[in-house]
Amino acid sequence: MRTLYISDLDGTLLNGEQRLSEETIRTVNEWIAAGGHFSVATARSWDSARHILAPLDLKLPVVLINGVFLYDPAERRYLHANLLDRQVAMEIIETGERLGLNPIVYTVDGSGQFKIYYKGLFNPSETNYVTDRLRTGDERFRLVTEHDIPADEQIMEVNAIGTEAELLAMYRLFSSRSREVLCHFGPDIYTPGYHWLEMNHPRANKRDGVAQLKELLQADRIVCFGDNLNDLPMFEIADEKYAMGNAHPLLIEKATARLATNVEHGVARYLQTLTP
Repeated sequence: MRTLYISDLDGTLLNGEQRLSEETIRTVNEWIAAGGHFSVATARSWDSARHILAPLDLKLPVVLINGVFLYDPAERRYLHANLLDRQVAMEIIETGERLGLNPIVYTVDGSGQFKIYYKGLFNPSETNYVTDRLRTGDERFRLVTEHDIPADEQIMEVNAIGTEAELLAMYRLFSSRSREVLCHFGPDIYTPGYHWLEMNHPRANKRDGVAQLKELLQADRIVCFGDNLNDLPMFEIADEKYAMGNAHPLLIEKATARLATNVEHGVARYLQTLTP
């Protein structure tokens, strides 16, 4: 019986410094070398995740941007994409601005170049996010005065960052339009008091992304690890689902069991109890 083990990154496989611990690197690589099937499903893009995942000997495709992409790091190619309808995306941007928000827009052009358009840094969460990415050499960011997205660029995601109260009206407007857009609404684990509202194609979720990977691998079972609300979709289809000790209460409620926290290397400690 082939089992796919798949983990979220931030708050799950990564420690509090947004890095893989030496114990996690050693354990996961030993697991893979022994024949275990291990991958990740993350809200990050490949530009953001690749330097973090570099120490791992990943053999399988990974789920990126909450299911926008299924990407094969070995072959360096995207296997599947779920991109927003342009008209819907522009409506999301205009609505966000009308509500006093500052949407961040993620695009990809015909040559496969990724860009992130933002109008500035207006709260601590936005500042932490953008400055952290720029510090690691992320070249996607473009500071603009208007969201005049070039016609040859497809929109992958629109993200609004603010307090829960600031984002609630936007969330209510678009969460009811499930055939056009999928809303990922949850707390920023690195900046307490702030939330992210990420809006994507309806199939851009970890459930569909993990299901595609399961079919590709021809796996019989799924075991997953997560900590935040965007992990709930993959919990829905997993045969076993493990919430980190630091997980959102809703994940803990749905989980098969609760592990140690991400800082305590919870995923690695669990894998150490198993045989691939």
